[in-house]
Amino acid sequence: MKKEIKNQRIRDIIEEIKEQYLEEDRYNRPWIVGFSGGKDSTAVLTLVWMALQELREENPDMAWKRSIYVVCNDTLVENPVIEEYVNTVLKHIRQAARAQKLPIKVEVTQPEMEDRFWYCTIGKGYPVPNNAFRFCTERMKIKPTSKFIIDKVAGNGEAIILIGTRLAESQKRAASIRKHETKGHRLSRHPLTQNAYNYSPIKELMLEEVWYIINAFPSPWGFDNEILFKIYMDASSDDYECPTVVTDESHRSCGQSRFGCWVCTLVKEDKSMASLIKKRTYMDATVDGIP
Repeated sequence: MKKEIKNQRIRDIIEEIKEQYLEEDRYNRPWIVGFSGGKDSTAVLTLVWMALQELREENPDMAWKRSIYVVCNDTLVENPVIEEYVNTVLKHIRQAARAQKLPIKVEVTQPEMEDRFWYCTIGKGYPVPNNAFRFCTERMKIKPTSKFIIDKVAGNGEAIILIGTRLAESQKRAASIRKHETKGHRLSRHPLTQNAYNYSPIKELMLEEVWYIINAFPSPWGFDNEILFKIYMDASSDDYECPTVVTDESHRSCGQSRFGCWVCTLVKEDKSMASLIKKRTYMDATVDGIP
């Protein structure tokens, strides 16, 4: 039975995701969900998961026509508290997808050796990232995930990338979304990867609606969403996250990232790191206690 959802826009998004998943196309194009563990990517994956559950209810014998890859990037210098949280979430996603027999697979990308932070700064002698030479996001996050996308496109002909960008995030982000979208179409061409398409199911949602999704519905992969809410409350910084998947030029930097790398030299003081470590007791009592 369908979950009762009071917010009609969220109900409409779930119906749209179901319709898009069943869309007939030449390649049964795989879906790639860029997942950082943050609020927006969590909301996107939650809605996709709920849509798949409803499709299963409506047709118990249906064969899944396309694979869904949850792609998370590990720079190898992540904030240790966030790294622990994300790894635990990914473990739950893997286990729940197998248990529920859903076409969802988890992939973790990492930078090649020559693109890693210490190799670049100590091995190659690069200066640490600064506003004039900001190599980190491109080499450590975007490049490895882009390689995964390109490989999937090469193997399947085309791929669809689901992203959690929203018009309400900023005027710059809204302008970028509008620039690349095609009126009347859900999918827009990826500006950098040939034969890849972007799909932004939550682009019309406000911040309050994103938190409504996270707080009102139990995590379909069986995780405690209160932990994510607590992390955001503890991380006293601007509302930015480093991108896992680049969809426009504005994604190429994240010096103000809320959940950035612990070695980040683009901020004077990482307030989120200090706050999260200070309140680590909460994480120890929750994340560490989950099998």
